[in-house]
Amino acid sequence: MTGGEYYDFNPAWFINIGNILIGTMMFNSWYPILEVILYWGLRVFFRLLDKGCNCFSCNKYNTRATSPIQYVNTYAAAAYLMHYKYSTLLNVVFVTFMFGFGMPILFPIAFLSICVLYFQEKILLYYGYRVPPMYDERLSQKVLRIMKLAPIFFLCFGYWMASNQ
Repeated sequence: MTGGEYYDFNPAWFINIGNILIGTMMFNSWYPILEVILYWGLRVFFRLLDKGCNCFSCNKYNTRATSPIQYVNTYAAAAYLMHYKYSTLLNVVFVTFMFGFGMPILFPIAFLSICVLYFQEKILLYYGYRVPPMYDERLSQKVLRIMKLAPIFFLCFGYWMASNQ
């Protein structure tokens, strides 16, 4: 026994847990846009802080960095961390496939989320990240192997939801 309030998929589960799940998926679909805005804002803030700018004058070549490393860390873009992107994608796919049979609205939300992730990554790869490290194909192949399990989750959870009274 898991000790939860709901022992099976029933109308109360869909009203309580389902609404929370859909709200979380909607938040996750728009969060990458918020993340980009905050990321750019922090970059601009730290650069302005380094220059010592005030509202009236700002010297383009002024810096408070005392070493080249401090300067590069302030003005260089962030490192590209692919494993975070893959984990977000796997989360969206598996949550959608696990509960999508009972809540089909998750499929358009997942489509929106994947589109936002795709365009965010395209824009940030061109304008926001340093040159990505040379990843080999092992991580991508591992993610594709894991993603092949999502339809099995869809069938199992779909059967469970459909066989409920």
